[in-house]
Amino acid sequence: MLAAAAVLFATRLDHEMVDVWDESLYATSALEMVRGGDWLVTTFKGVPDYYNSKPPLNVWLIAAMFQAFGPGLIALRVTSALAAWLTVLVVWRWTRDALGARAAVLAALVLATSYPFLFVHSGRTGNPDAMLTLAVTLTFTTLWTSHHRPGVAIWVGPLAAFALMLKGPGVLAYLAPMVLAVAFTHRAGGSAVGLWPRLALGMAVAAVPVLGWVVARWHVDGDALFRQMLGYDLAARATSQLDGHEEPWWFYARLLGRHWYDWLTVVAVAVAAASNGPRRLIDAWRRLPPSRRALVAAWLVSTALVPTLVPTRLAWYLNPFYPGAAVVAALAIAHAWQTLRDRGHRDRATALAMLVALAVVVAVARMGYRSHEKLDLGRSAQGLVLAAGEALAGGRVYATGCPHPEAFLVAAAGALCVAVSDIDAFRRASAPGDFWIDRAGVTAPDLTLLAVNRRASLHRRR
Repeated sequence: MLAAAAVLFATRLDHEMVDVWDESLYATSALEMVRGGDWLVTTFKGVPDYYNSKPPLNVWLIAAMFQAFGPGLIALRVTSALAAWLTVLVVWRWTRDALGARAAVLAALVLATSYPFLFVHSGRTGNPDAMLTLAVTLTFTTLWTSHHRPGVAIWVGPLAAFALMLKGPGVLAYLAPMVLAVAFTHRAGGSAVGLWPRLALGMAVAAVPVLGWVVARWHVDGDALFRQMLGYDLAARATSQLDGHEEPWWFYARLLGRHWYDWLTVVAVAVAAASNGPRRLIDAWRRLPPSRRALVAAWLVSTALVPTLVPTRLAWYLNPFYPGAAVVAALAIAHAWQTLRDRGHRDRATALAMLVALAVVVAVARMGYRSHEKLDLGRSAQGLVLAAGEALAGGRVYATGCPHPEAFLVAAAGALCVAVSDIDAFRRASAPGDFWIDRAGVTAPDLTLLAVNRRASLHRRR
């Protein structure tokens, strides 16, 4: 299962277009960080970036990959792909220990084939959301383990700092309900003894590098970034709908229906097929100690409720919810399958297993279609830039508009992307040897065609 998940997450990472928002912004900032040598201030097009007012951890990670392997699409996305795979591993391991091997394999299967978990700002992109999902999931499993091993609670602090340095202080709203649920219900076997001190110690230790970055950044430009981070990215986003994202409160329910319909269908059939399935799930829930019931509820509710309560609603805000949803789906399917077999309905149990297999086929086919048809580099000017590679180095690449993804790829090749209004403006501004990206299929005696695909062509001026 884990090997199959690795294939899903890694295949064609370097064959899919760079997204305009926000992947290309992180990519550009990381490239400028490597080439400019300033690892403290994140910049965009050479000036400090206050629009993407996030802490710099994701940019640092991408820049480190660029430094090690050179700028490219795999280096841009490998940390997110690895984080997504590790999340599947964590979900499988925890579910195996808590719910059994069958539910564990199903949970890993559901999560690894969840379309939004890979493609919506997540595991196959250079965005930080896959790493945030890993941090939230690890916080849950760490707090679960603290029920009988309070010492592991010290790791909650570093996980919180990791999440904060990825996305800003707003993400702590995913973690705080779980920490509070455990801290105020931890009673079984005297395990509450030492829990609070360990949580506090972990938070104190993790605060040191965070405060170190805050102080260092403050010395550069004062409160400019922090005012934007707290005033706009946190306060304004939590109280108003920003950037035109005017979505109703049921936006995420509609999103699940559109992105997760395959597994929702399987769960609905499983619940309907086993009439006493819900009762068995309720009985299993009641057998849990109060602290663990509170933790599971906090995990599921916080990752679903926090995005719903924030007026600015974006599809990737729901990403931390999918690991918990995968576990619930797996448990429902496993209980239904076992119930049908216990009643002697082996044909129905087989039909349910075949439905699970069909859902996997549908999910994988959907991902393949997305990768090969919607995101394929051959459908954009980005593919031409990548194909030209080092031939562009030191030159200027002109185009009607210079979108952020193309600007990043041109810069990664060592060239400069210049936006002009049309080909006549290109001729006035350029010199022999400069490049022209055309989207209208132009041919001219002063242009040499270098490459062409379904959406654009690349020329060099003679």
